[in-house]
Amino acid sequence: MKILKKKLRYNTITVRIENLDDLWYLKGIIKPDDLVKSKTERRIKAKDDVQRDKSTRKSITLTIKTEKTEFNPESKTLRILGAIEEGPEDIIPTGSHHTFNLREGDKLRITKERWSPVDLERLRDAEKASLRPKILVTVLDEGEAIFGIIRESGINYFEHSRNIGGKQYRTGRKEKKKQFYGEIESLISNLVDKENISSIILAGTGFEKNNFHSFLLEKNPWLAESTHVENISSHGRSGVREVIKRPVMEKINKDINAAKDIQLVDRLLEEIGRDSKLAVYGTGDVEHAVNAGAVEMLVVNDDLFQAERGRIEKMLKNAKSMKGTTHIVNHLNEAGKQLSSLGGVGAVLRYRIKT
Repeated sequence: MKILKKKLRYNTITVRIENLDDLWYLKGIIKPDDLVKSKTERRIKAKDDVQRDKSTRKSITLTIKTEKTEFNPESKTLRILGAIEEGPEDIIPTGSHHTFNLREGDKLRITKERWSPVDLERLRDAEKASLRPKILVTVLDEGEAIFGIIRESGINYFEHSRNIGGKQYRTGRKEKKKQFYGEIESLISNLVDKENISSIILAGTGFEKNNFHSFLLEKNPWLAESTHVENISSHGRSGVREVIKRPVMEKINKDINAAKDIQLVDRLLEEIGRDSKLAVYGTGDVEHAVNAGAVEMLVVNDDLFQAERGRIEKMLKNAKSMKGTTHIVNHLNEAGKQLSSLGGVGAVLRYRIKT
């Protein structure tokens, strides 16, 4: 995300959306009653009686008072619904409703009654995140490949497969496998160029990852140099998740948000599973632990943060003031769904407390 103007005296900040992750960040920053100004398209009906059934789409600039936001990673859009506060009144009445469909490249101005420290920190995180390279995890099996791009907002998965025949089919199998490797190399190269990927983790249960890495060394040495080979015990998407928990991931880039989602929620689940009494979950118990100064690490889902913003913001602020780690989790990801089953918020404690 690019911050274009910041006028906190007037509580306004103007930004430009640069990637998919920015949409997720904005979903957490923009709340009901915030004013959002942006260019948009609106179908305008003709006023004269002869053409009353006809309409045309016009590009106009509107300001709406936010009522609802929806982030859709599949369509790569952030929908902001609200009532029109400002606009060309000769063609569109104020008070009527409009929906912005924001995408990469769009600019918007956000005006709040007050920018909280949490909102400003999230905005700074989004600005830093657009400069951070991404990591591509590729899990290889015989004739199958799963790609996972580790983003701030989550993990984007892609799949590719080819029927190379069983080991009993010797005729043509070697050529089919070589063709499959060539397809994988081409897909990885395209993703690296398109997605600003700095490192690749090549993983799998057998020797396919090593065979493909040898192929890369010969075909594309530059790509091979950026690749880490990791042995895992899982296949497919489970394999991608297993890689994220490995030390190699932390070594490459510990700051990617989606990886932190998994690592921190897993830590919470481990403490709960061990029954160590060093983990609490649910808003009431976590709030009690924060007020007691016992929280070492606090995780909260973004949808709960939106629903109970005032209460959760206070918890995050208090936990940080006592040197605790805080992290907002995307509720749409697997880690977020696990946290949702615990009430959407949890904490690992420095010491045991009475609950």
